[in-house]
Amino acid sequence: MRILWTVAGYELLRLSRNKVVMLVLFLLPLILILILGAALSKEFKAEDVKITPVKVAVVNQDPSRWSEPLKAYLDNARTKEILQPQELSSRDEAVRALQEGRAEYGLIVPEGFGEALLQGKPASWELIAGKDRGQNLIAETALESYLAYANSMQAAALTLGPQAVMTQLADASVYAGISESFVTTGRLGNEGKEYTALQYYAVSMLVMFMLYAGMTASISLINEREGHTLFRLGSMPVTMNQIIFGKMLGNSLLTLTQAGVVIGVTHYAYGVDWGNRPVILLAVCLAVTLASMALSMLSSLYCRNIKSVTMAFQIVIMLMTFLSGGFDPQLGALERIGQLTVSHWAMQSILQMMLDGKPQLVLHHVTVLAAIAAALAAVAFAAYRKVGYRE
Repeated sequence: MRILWTVAGYELLRLSRNKVVMLVLFLLPLILILILGAALSKEFKAEDVKITPVKVAVVNQDPSRWSEPLKAYLDNARTKEILQPQELSSRDEAVRALQEGRAEYGLIVPEGFGEALLQGKPASWELIAGKDRGQNLIAETALESYLAYANSMQAAALTLGPQAVMTQLADASVYAGISESFVTTGRLGNEGKEYTALQYYAVSMLVMFMLYAGMTASISLINEREGHTLFRLGSMPVTMNQIIFGKMLGNSLLTLTQAGVVIGVTHYAYGVDWGNRPVILLAVCLAVTLASMALSMLSSLYCRNIKSVTMAFQIVIMLMTFLSGGFDPQLGALERIGQLTVSHWAMQSILQMMLDGKPQLVLHHVTVLAAIAAALAAVAFAAYRKVGYRE
């Protein structure tokens, strides 16, 4: 163990003398955080985000009394802040309106919907999604909240009988209460908090550069191989395992130091709030460091020169950062792919801490991150046992 720490100390001393490495690992992330946080700050202000009303093609083929509360809901002023209904005569006309861009969403109320609802029979609307995923989500949320009311009326009809529900629907004053209760706008977040652009990109750049730190370990191992110094190291009273893992330990300490500097400077100089769970934050940094060293081990075993190592790290880490939303939080369909990356779970763990997220949710993200890092480390160790590190 003493030899291991000695090798780690020499590795740290060697790296500290490399000014380029120090600038890249410690100064560059701070510069990028400041630039991205300042340039994209408006993108993270909830008060600047305006909901564009969704143009909804409505085809109501149900002539029952149930149409009256639906019409009152769609005509309500608060509803029209979110939905702009356009009454059409047929489903085909609604589909054409969607295809031609005159409508963004479609609602088809089939004939007999109200009667089936009051008799407790299966009853459903047809919702036709448009081309804009965001507008679809807004329309679905607004219409499904009203469907929840329809389900409650169906439950009342089954319990009290259809006549009791019909009596309530006959009272026009009910419609106003229905319309006012379903539409509200607000912001998502835990306890009214939201992270700023500086916070978001501080997390993104921290994770990305911690992963990049593993590249220095891989380059160090490749340098030993290309410089033919392994034979000389092997003549010393140290084993190859002590050399390899000592270098990994030294680079791991450098990576954790890098994380501490970035977190400290952004907190005191930039005002970034990293949450109030330092132990969990340390656990996230340890897991990212383990993943970084695992990638370093794998690249040093299978890449034969520094150029190929650098290219492999560039591709893998930039791809993980992009898919996890590190450059743009709005990824759309790529978000599911990003959930397979170390960067995604590391970022979400820290962001949830910044928002004072529920402990169960934070621990879930940290647990998945730790599992992925451990799996990478196991694969790297198995590859080292099989392939070995040699000139």
